[in-house]
Amino acid sequence: MPGDRPRASKVGWIAAVGLTLAAALGCGVTPDATIAEEFHERLRARPRGFVARPCPERAAKVERLAEMVYMGQDLRARIREYDTLPPPNLHDRMMQHPMLGEGDDYRCLLQDFHGVVPNAEPDFLDAQPLVGNLYVLVARVLASRGQVEEGWAHVLDALALHANWGGFGFEQQLSLTDVLRTTSALLDRHPPSPATLDRLIAGVEATRSEVGTICGAMRHDLLTLAMTGFRVHFGQREREAVAKRFGLDHAMRTWRSPWPGKLGRAEWGAWRDAYDAMVEGCTRRPLGLTIQAAAEPVVRLDGLHPPTGVRLRIVADRLNRVAVLVDAQITLLATLRALRLRAEHGRDPTTAELALDFGRRPLNPWDGRYYTFTVEGGALSVVRGPYRHDVPLPPPGRGAVESAP
Repeated sequence: MPGDRPRASKVGWIAAVGLTLAAALGCGVTPDATIAEEFHERLRARPRGFVARPCPERAAKVERLAEMVYMGQDLRARIREYDTLPPPNLHDRMMQHPMLGEGDDYRCLLQDFHGVVPNAEPDFLDAQPLVGNLYVLVARVLASRGQVEEGWAHVLDALALHANWGGFGFEQQLSLTDVLRTTSALLDRHPPSPATLDRLIAGVEATRSEVGTICGAMRHDLLTLAMTGFRVHFGQREREAVAKRFGLDHAMRTWRSPWPGKLGRAEWGAWRDAYDAMVEGCTRRPLGLTIQAAAEPVVRLDGLHPPTGVRLRIVADRLNRVAVLVDAQITLLATLRALRLRAEHGRDPTTAELALDFGRRPLNPWDGRYYTFTVEGGALSVVRGPYRHDVPLPPPGRGAVESAP
């Protein structure tokens, strides 16, 4: 089976890639052993919350789910908004393909990043946001046709793609924000049944991440940036360590990156200082302060090598986007919980009842502020510092059906 390739063969692949890179990159650049040592030291420290999970029967899942990746890639080729339906040929393919119930197995493949067979599998990670988009588009069409519960089942699959995140694929995980916003838009027109409401609450809760996982994902992205920017300085030890930590597929993609990989000591010093400032203490402070802690070395890298400075800013900005994602998660959870309490009590819940339903008062890890909720006049307000979102709760019993596209 492709997933059973012996480790000796994998080591051989790493060595071959290394020799090729050494020939291509070494011309005119003297590798700096100090850079290699400092990189290896940071790579060895195991991050909290960042973990690969083996996926049983991986080869069978890859074969069964590959078509979803290809449909997602076709979707990306269209100039469209997230909630715009695709053209007829792709529309028919997505409606006819048996996607229902595959969200858990797709996530299984994503979390088994050590099991990816290089050059033998479609890129499931890259296609994750697109597959999530397909799920919510199918849900919208089904709900508009009156198949409301089947539509919500596809939303649950979209949520499952992002559940119990292990820290690999930070950029792709952030696409969950679009899934949550689409889900909120469906609630008013197509209220779910009480049982489905419970499953939606559990599904959204499962997408929430610990700060340690977020910090581990940021650390992975910083190390990947270093691998592409400074790889002329790294030898067999670093290549094998990267493959052991992040999987052979990710390692090979990184070493073969089109970035030249020839940055020198000055740029390394700026990257190293930014890395240390962001990683040290990340789990013990708001994420916004983690970005501020690295401000000086980020500016320094901007001046030394602007393209790499931009890439470093993109990694840091993912922490800002976590704030938006958590706002969307908590707002949707508050809405779902308010609807469930209304169904149970026959009236809008009080602020205290809604807060108690959460069990533990949620906070946003970006600024460390807690959320407050108020329900008044059939509307829910979710507040976190300057953030405020008002949600009109759908009137009881409302569920108009859209015309089917």
